[in-house]
Amino acid sequence: MSGTARVYGASELGVLSITAPGEAHPRVEYVGGEIFVGLNATGTGAAITQGDAQAWSRPFADAVAAAVASAGPLPDAVDGVILITDESLAAAVLVEPARLATVSLAGDPVVFVLSRERLAIVGADDEAAVGRVLDLAEELFEAEAPLVSAHPIVLTADGWAPFGWFEKFPALELRIQRALRLFSVRAYEAQTAALQRPDVRYIDPKIRVLETGATTTFAAWPKGTASLLPVVDNVIVADPSGALSVATMDQFLDAGGDAIIRTGLSPARYFVPGEPPRD
Repeated sequence: MSGTARVYGASELGVLSITAPGEAHPRVEYVGGEIFVGLNATGTGAAITQGDAQAWSRPFADAVAAAVASAGPLPDAVDGVILITDESLAAAVLVEPARLATVSLAGDPVVFVLSRERLAIVGADDEAAVGRVLDLAEELFEAEAPLVSAHPIVLTADGWAPFGWFEKFPALELRIQRALRLFSVRAYEAQTAALQRPDVRYIDPKIRVLETGATTTFAAWPKGTASLLPVVDNVIVADPSGALSVATMDQFLDAGGDAIIRTGLSPARYFVPGEPPRD
């Protein structure tokens, strides 16, 4: 069976592990960081699943390599950023990093798979180019585009690996933290939409910008309600009486003790026991 390449992020696969488990789960090859590549069937466009691939005589990795073999050339860099807007070419770069051998960048190639149609490549020493990618990440969030990952990967002698951009660019720390939180919010929203259930409340995080310029996340928990709480900076506890209190995530978890259970969901959530939510 032939197919076209499909790029996945860890958060999407985490949801699919619940909604499409086992043989119905997309078959993917791990790239690095939070990034994976799978295939969509030619004609139907449906994801090729673990069950589908088990029936093949050829290795799945070979099928992925064949799917990206005809991808076109890389576009030229503009202000230090190579921007790929074609998913097949994006997958080709991820699966065949040798395509970057002739690219001239300021440092080792660093890839941001912001969305399936927005893969950005910069040099590991180019702070200005990373700043432009952060601008693009913000634009994609504001446009409510489906997002993949805000965690970049860098090409090393052993393949793709997480890129330590906090240590590399301390001047960009606030902007990096903001991008990570924006993408986290979007991942939780997608998870809630896919996994909503009547007996427990899925609580989505919200963004708050402090006077210092730092971007933080918070979630409001209706006290006494069974909830699945995202990992956030602060938790607002809303008492039925109308009183509000605020705790850091660590403080909230410490106060709940063993009653609060970390689930296996990705992105991670904590189950907070209580009564079923009211309409």
